[in-house]
Amino acid sequence: MSDIETRIRDFMHARGVEVVGIAGPERLDGPPSLDPTYTMPGARSIVSFALPMDVGAIYDWFSKKSQAPHELDQLRMNQRTFRVSRDLADWLVSQGYRAKEVPANSSYRRHPDVVSTLPSFSHRFGAMAAGIAGQGWSGNVMTKEHGAAVYLGTVVTDAELASDPALPPRHFVDEYCAKCKLCARTCVAGMFEEEGEEQVLLNGELHPRGKRRNIDFCNTSCFGLHALSPDLKWSTWGRGWINGWIMNPPDPKQRRRIRAILVLKSITAGDSAPRYDLIRKITIKLYPEEMLEYVAPEKLPESESELSRYLLEHAERIVGVIPGLKDPYALTCGNCALVCGPDIKETAERYRALVESGIVVPGPDGLMTRVDSFEEALEMRRKYMPKPSLFEMARDALAMGAIWYGHYFGFEPRSFLAGLAYKAKLKKAVRDAAAV
Repeated sequence: MSDIETRIRDFMHARGVEVVGIAGPERLDGPPSLDPTYTMPGARSIVSFALPMDVGAIYDWFSKKSQAPHELDQLRMNQRTFRVSRDLADWLVSQGYRAKEVPANSSYRRHPDVVSTLPSFSHRFGAMAAGIAGQGWSGNVMTKEHGAAVYLGTVVTDAELASDPALPPRHFVDEYCAKCKLCARTCVAGMFEEEGEEQVLLNGELHPRGKRRNIDFCNTSCFGLHALSPDLKWSTWGRGWINGWIMNPPDPKQRRRIRAILVLKSITAGDSAPRYDLIRKITIKLYPEEMLEYVAPEKLPESESELSRYLLEHAERIVGVIPGLKDPYALTCGNCALVCGPDIKETAERYRALVESGIVVPGPDGLMTRVDSFEEALEMRRKYMPKPSLFEMARDALAMGAIWYGHYFGFEPRSFLAGLAYKAKLKKAVRDAAAV
């Protein structure tokens, strides 16, 4: 390994980043989202790193004790990931190279299907190429140190760097996931099959993951549009229920119908646009460190109601969220990554905390309130579920259109053609593997 790779590691370790890897030019052959030149023309290599999520906050989240710790961990750590990436990119420039950080999230390529969310660069695939992670059953990547509950960052550079060893394609799926697969049970919409694989092709090797039934199921639960578990015993933090899905799982093949339900449910929520705007802005925009002092632990109110009001005020004033935000807690799920710990015992404990947590629904003060039974949840929703006005729904629909169509709608021939080429290579690799 040459001097520059050692100095990159030293630079990251000095900033408290222990899980860091490098992928050189020969290790970046895969889907279009593994192409670093989309982020920076002339890029040849990447530096990938992972930071752990707050495990105590995950337990508060799963047990329905509080949304706040994990939401604030997401805000702080997405900004920290972005800042470390920016610092490394600036340092590489100071060493005579060109470099650019990839935003923490929400950086998508334009596409005719605006909710396809094709990343400008995939942090997950980058982590696999750089050897710090391997693909798990849910499609989230897993690190040996922290499982899948990590924040990923990437810097692309024109330096020709020496690659770190990559994990074998089936490292986690065979050694860990085959004994677990609890991630598949944490999706209230049922996106994952517990049996049956599909593959991603990276650097000529097939990396397996669990078969996905319909990607819109993920959008439905992660946007809080359907929050109730199939057995009616627990929920995510989402407010929405799709009545027709209660005890009646949708057919994943009815893609148009599912997409139509997703869009309609999003519009009728009345505040989908500002909630997504909050997520987008804290992951795609780097704020000055002093602007984020408002989430310093010593400044936060102790009561849930005061904390909610405090965060709502500052989301509007400091983050600059578009009008209409009623709840500062924009995240509702992410269960498939959060449940996945560094060992199977820890994952089982997190899963137990989730499935024994009960159901949360809006209460009389507007805050999410935990109840023990489906019947109690029904009664609380009947009394206290917010009912947005026609004006609020119309405003939200227009705002959502402005975000998605303004930032993500379009047609990029380069990405389209690269996608076709990749799909052809993947199909051939799967066919050849089956013939062996």
